[in-house]
Amino acid sequence: MMRAFGIIGNCRGKNRLVPQLVETFMARGVGVSTLKRVGDEVDLDRPGKESYAQRQAGAREVMIANAFRYAILSEYTQPTEPDIDTLLARLTPVDLVLIEGFHLTPYPKCEIVLAGQDRRPSYPDDPSILALVTNVEVEAGLPCFGPDMVEQIASFILANACATGTGQPAFSGLAYRASAHAAGPGNRSGGN
Repeated sequence: MMRAFGIIGNCRGKNRLVPQLVETFMARGVGVSTLKRVGDEVDLDRPGKESYAQRQAGAREVMIANAFRYAILSEYTQPTEPDIDTLLARLTPVDLVLIEGFHLTPYPKCEIVLAGQDRRPSYPDDPSILALVTNVEVEAGLPCFGPDMVEQIASFILANACATGTGQPAFSGLAYRASAHAAGPGNRSGGN
Protein backbone atom coordinates (compact mmCIF):
# COMPACT_ATOMS: atom_id res chain seq x y z
CA MET A 1 0.00 0.00 0.00
CA MET A 2 1.43 3.36 -1.05
CA ARG A 3 1.24 6.10 1.57
CA ALA A 4 1.62 9.87 1.24
CA PHE A 5 2.58 12.85 3.37
CA GLY A 6 2.79 16.52 2.38
CA ILE A 7 5.37 19.20 3.03
CA ILE A 8 4.43 22.85 2.53
CA GLY A 9 5.77 26.24 3.55
CA ASN A 10 9.06 28.06 3.20
CA CYS A 11 10.64 27.24 -0.19
CA ARG A 12 14.22 27.49 1.07
CA GLY A 13 13.37 25.06 3.85
CA LYS A 14 11.63 22.58 1.51
CA ASN A 15 14.51 22.66 -0.96
CA ARG A 16 16.84 21.61 1.84
CA LEU A 17 14.61 19.24 3.82
CA VAL A 18 13.00 17.11 1.09
CA PRO A 19 16.28 15.73 -0.34
CA GLN A 20 17.49 15.02 3.21
CA LEU A 21 14.27 13.14 3.94
CA VAL A 22 14.59 11.13 0.72
CA GLU A 23 18.14 10.11 1.71
CA THR A 24 16.97 9.22 5.22
CA PHE A 25 14.09 7.07 3.99
CA MET A 26 16.30 5.31 1.45
CA ALA A 27 18.85 4.55 4.20
CA ARG A 28 16.00 3.02 6.23
CA GLY A 29 14.96 0.84 3.30
CA VAL A 30 11.79 2.82 2.60
CA GLY A 31 11.04 3.21 -1.12
CA VAL A 32 10.20 6.86 -1.71
CA SER A 33 9.02 9.08 -4.56
CA THR A 34 8.24 12.78 -4.59
CA LEU A 35 5.46 14.79 -6.18
CA LYS A 36 6.29 18.49 -6.49
CA ARG A 37 3.88 21.34 -7.22
CA VAL A 38 5.54 23.93 -9.43
CA GLY A 39 4.34 27.38 -10.40
CA ASP A 40 1.84 27.57 -13.24
CA GLU A 41 4.34 29.60 -15.30
CA VAL A 42 6.81 26.68 -15.34
CA ASP A 43 6.91 24.70 -18.60
CA LEU A 44 9.14 21.65 -18.66
CA ASP A 45 9.46 21.94 -22.42
CA ARG A 46 10.63 24.83 -24.60
CA PRO A 47 9.97 26.29 -28.03
CA GLY A 48 12.11 24.84 -30.80
CA LYS A 49 11.99 21.28 -29.45
CA GLU A 50 10.04 18.59 -31.32
CA SER A 51 8.16 17.64 -28.17
CA TYR A 52 7.06 21.27 -27.74
CA ALA A 53 5.78 21.38 -31.34
CA GLN A 54 3.87 18.13 -30.78
CA ARG A 55 2.15 19.60 -27.69
CA GLN A 56 1.33 22.82 -29.55
CA ALA A 57 -0.17 20.75 -32.38
CA GLY A 58 -2.63 19.20 -29.90
CA ALA A 59 -1.10 15.99 -28.54
CA ARG A 60 -2.80 15.20 -25.20
CA GLU A 61 0.41 13.65 -23.86
CA VAL A 62 4.00 13.65 -24.98
CA MET A 63 6.42 11.20 -23.40
CA ILE A 64 10.10 12.06 -23.58
CA ALA A 65 12.62 9.36 -22.73
CA ASN A 66 16.29 8.51 -22.84
CA ALA A 67 18.54 5.82 -21.37
CA PHE A 68 18.31 7.40 -17.87
CA ARG A 69 14.75 8.74 -17.36
CA TYR A 70 11.41 9.56 -18.86
CA ALA A 71 8.77 12.22 -18.34
CA ILE A 72 5.19 12.51 -19.47
CA LEU A 73 3.92 15.96 -20.38
CA SER A 74 0.14 15.84 -20.16
CA GLU A 75 -1.99 18.81 -21.18
CA TYR A 76 -5.16 19.88 -19.38
CA THR A 77 -7.96 21.07 -21.64
CA GLN A 78 -8.62 23.91 -19.16
CA PRO A 79 -6.29 25.27 -16.47
CA THR A 80 -7.19 23.51 -13.24
CA GLU A 81 -5.60 22.57 -9.95
CA PRO A 82 -4.16 19.08 -10.48
CA ASP A 83 -6.07 16.27 -8.77
CA ILE A 84 -3.62 14.82 -6.29
CA ASP A 85 -5.00 11.26 -6.35
CA THR A 86 -4.85 11.17 -10.17
CA LEU A 87 -1.22 12.25 -10.03
CA LEU A 88 -0.38 9.75 -7.29
CA ALA A 89 -1.98 6.95 -9.32
CA ARG A 90 0.44 7.68 -12.20
CA LEU A 91 3.47 6.95 -10.02
CA THR A 92 5.13 3.56 -9.82
CA PRO A 93 4.07 2.12 -6.43
CA VAL A 94 6.50 2.81 -3.59
CA ASP A 95 6.24 2.77 0.19
CA LEU A 96 5.95 6.56 0.58
CA VAL A 97 5.33 9.62 -1.57
CA LEU A 98 6.38 13.02 -0.28
CA ILE A 99 3.96 15.60 -1.69
CA GLU A 100 5.74 18.94 -1.87
CA GLY A 101 3.91 22.24 -2.18
CA PHE A 102 0.33 21.06 -2.69
CA HIS A 103 -1.34 23.27 -0.07
CA LEU A 104 -4.88 22.13 -0.90
CA THR A 105 -4.31 18.38 -0.67
CA PRO A 106 -6.26 16.61 2.07
CA TYR A 107 -3.26 14.43 2.92
CA PRO A 108 -1.55 15.01 6.27
CA LYS A 109 1.34 17.43 6.06
CA CYS A 110 3.92 19.43 7.94
CA GLU A 111 4.56 23.11 7.36
CA ILE A 112 7.99 24.72 7.31
CA VAL A 113 7.95 28.07 9.11
CA LEU A 114 11.33 29.82 9.19
CA ALA A 115 12.49 33.15 10.60
CA GLY A 116 12.14 35.98 8.10
CA GLN A 117 9.56 34.38 5.82
CA ASP A 118 7.17 36.90 4.36
CA ARG A 119 3.97 34.91 4.09
CA ARG A 120 1.43 33.99 6.73
CA PRO A 121 1.69 30.37 7.90
CA SER A 122 -1.20 28.05 7.00
CA TYR A 123 -1.23 25.87 10.14
CA PRO A 124 -3.73 27.95 12.13
CA ASP A 125 -6.41 27.38 9.48
CA ASP A 126 -5.53 23.95 8.05
CA PRO A 127 -6.29 20.90 10.20
CA SER A 128 -4.33 18.64 7.81
CA ILE A 129 -1.10 20.27 9.06
CA LEU A 130 0.02 17.95 11.84
CA ALA A 131 3.46 19.35 12.66
CA LEU A 132 5.78 22.28 12.09
CA VAL A 133 9.42 22.44 11.08
CA THR A 134 10.66 25.73 12.46
CA ASN A 135 13.61 27.71 13.76
CA VAL A 136 11.48 30.25 15.63
CA GLU A 137 9.48 30.07 18.83
CA VAL A 138 5.97 28.87 18.03
CA GLU A 139 3.00 28.22 20.31
CA ALA A 140 0.98 26.16 17.86
CA GLY A 141 -0.28 23.24 19.90
CA LEU A 142 1.42 21.00 17.34
CA PRO A 143 4.59 18.93 17.39
CA CYS A 144 7.48 21.16 16.30
CA PHE A 145 10.84 20.05 14.90
CA GLY A 146 14.01 21.99 14.20
CA PRO A 147 15.11 22.04 10.53
CA ASP A 148 18.05 19.75 11.37
CA MET A 149 15.94 17.11 13.13
CA VAL A 150 15.68 15.05 9.93
CA GLU A 151 15.59 11.61 11.62
CA GLN A 152 12.77 12.69 13.96
CA ILE A 153 10.83 14.33 11.11
CA ALA A 154 11.19 11.14 9.05
CA SER A 155 9.86 9.04 11.94
CA PHE A 156 6.90 11.42 12.38
CA ILE A 157 6.11 11.22 8.66
CA LEU A 158 6.19 7.41 8.68
CA ALA A 159 3.88 7.34 11.71
CA ASN A 160 1.37 9.75 10.15
CA ALA A 161 1.39 9.13 6.37
CA CYS A 162 -1.96 8.02 4.91
CA ALA A 163 -2.83 5.46 2.26
CA THR A 164 -3.27 6.90 -1.23
CA GLY A 165 -6.19 6.53 -3.59
CA THR A 166 -8.85 5.54 -1.07
CA GLY A 167 -11.32 8.15 -2.28
CA GLN A 168 -11.80 9.16 1.34
CA PRO A 169 -10.46 12.23 3.11
CA ALA A 170 -6.99 11.45 4.40
CA PHE A 171 -7.87 12.75 7.84
CA SER A 172 -10.93 13.48 9.93
CA GLY A 173 -10.35 17.06 10.97
CA LEU A 174 -9.45 17.87 14.54
CA ALA A 175 -9.58 14.28 15.79
CA TYR A 176 -6.84 13.39 13.32
CA ARG A 177 -4.79 16.43 14.30
CA ALA A 178 -5.24 15.60 17.98
CA SER A 179 -4.08 12.02 17.53
CA ALA A 180 -0.97 13.19 15.68
CA HIS A 181 -0.27 15.72 18.42
CA ALA A 182 -0.49 13.01 21.06
CA ALA A 183 2.08 10.95 19.09
CA GLY A 184 4.46 13.87 18.51
CA PRO A 185 7.34 15.26 20.54
CA GLY A 186 5.46 18.35 21.78
CA ASN A 187 6.04 22.03 21.18
CA ARG A 188 9.49 23.37 20.75
CA SER A 189 10.71 26.84 21.46
CA GLY A 190 13.19 28.43 19.06
CA GLY A 191 16.62 27.20 18.12
CA ASN A 192 17.44 24.36 15.76
